[in-house]
Amino acid sequence: MHKKEIGRNLLGSLEAALFMPFIEKRFGNDYDEALRSFYIPLFLFPFALLGLFLFSPLYASASTSENTITMLYSLRYAGSIGIFLALVYLIAVNIDRKEHFCQFVIAYNWLAVPSTVIILPILGLIYAGSYTPAQLLPFLVCMMIYSYAFTAFIAMRIFRIPMELGLFVAFISMAVNNGSHKVLDWVAQLI
Repeated sequence: MHKKEIGRNLLGSLEAALFMPFIEKRFGNDYDEALRSFYIPLFLFPFALLGLFLFSPLYASASTSENTITMLYSLRYAGSIGIFLALVYLIAVNIDRKEHFCQFVIAYNWLAVPSTVIILPILGLIYAGSYTPAQLLPFLVCMMIYSYAFTAFIAMRIFRIPMELGLFVAFISMAVNNGSHKVLDWVAQLI
């Protein structure tokens, strides 16, 4: 990644998190840049793993090793991103907006930065022992809803689609995440 590319995409992700217009001009629309953008969720994955172990007593008390649960969660994390992007690609093809798909991938991957930044204080308070996960669960739910809202926003802006279809893209993201968590719970109980 180039320094200019990082700065442009980071600024675009912050603008998207603040629902600022014209974010489609911030993110590139290049296949190679879209592939490089997958470094962002990979780099931020340890924070997602920390959230899993802090918020889910099932995994903290599981009889299997933490390495097995980490591997299963890694597969879930990568699989859910892949399934979501495949479904968005199908939508982009059907609405004749396929040329904007790489730009959406870049924006979606870079939006992991503000999502992580807003969830880090919650994870920090739980990790420090100041609060229990149950006490901060309402804040986590609000942050997740906010994250889905700016997923809908980038879909609307980048694909130039109506708000309803942007909300449908966010709903797909939520459905894939929830479904993959249920599959992970089921597999973890089998092991």
